[in-house]
Amino acid sequence: MRTRTGIAVVVGAALLVGLAAMRSAVGLPPPIDPSASPSMAPPSAYPSPVVSGPGAQAVDCSAIPRYGTGVLPADAGGEFIPYGANAITRCDTPMTTPAPTVAPPEVLTKDVDSFVRLLNSLPAPQPDQACLRVAFPTQLSYVITFEPATRKRPLVMVVDRNCAALMITENLSSRVRSYAQLDPMPLFEQLFAAQGPAQRSGSRATTR
Repeated sequence: MRTRTGIAVVVGAALLVGLAAMRSAVGLPPPIDPSASPSMAPPSAYPSPVVSGPGAQAVDCSAIPRYGTGVLPADAGGEFIPYGANAITRCDTPMTTPAPTVAPPEVLTKDVDSFVRLLNSLPAPQPDQACLRVAFPTQLSYVITFEPATRKRPLVMVVDRNCAALMITENLSSRVRSYAQLDPMPLFEQLFAAQGPAQRSGSRATTR
């Protein structure tokens, strides 16, 4: 019995070595060590090219990529703005050089949920939704930041004023909503104005 047991151990070890070699030859990852305990913590949301630090502490409007308007991408579906938004920054990013004078960014930190609920209620664009061809001097966008505990990456919501649409691009896919029938921007301005002068002046984002 000892001889058979020894042979079984040797054969089993040889099979494991052979399997590992075969996995390596075809480019498969090595088997997971049973003693390993991978972390279940979500990856950090930072660094971000637009926002530095947790929350809306430093939004750089000039770092927002320019979007070429005229054709809307396909809507990937799903919830437009996920749970946990704690601040929204309105940016006017110049499209030309030299840059025109634009208003400083506006940062909404109160009643953020009211604006998010309105955004999430908007429908996807209709297939035949018309797009104009107007060259605007600035690109209007909103940077949405989340509670640090959520560890969610900031989102950039670009406003396509030619197509009356809002776009968020993540992981090579886009979520698109139409505001042709219901414009959410006036609500943002109302909520921002309701914060009061002290909060408005203390919540300005950074620009270049």
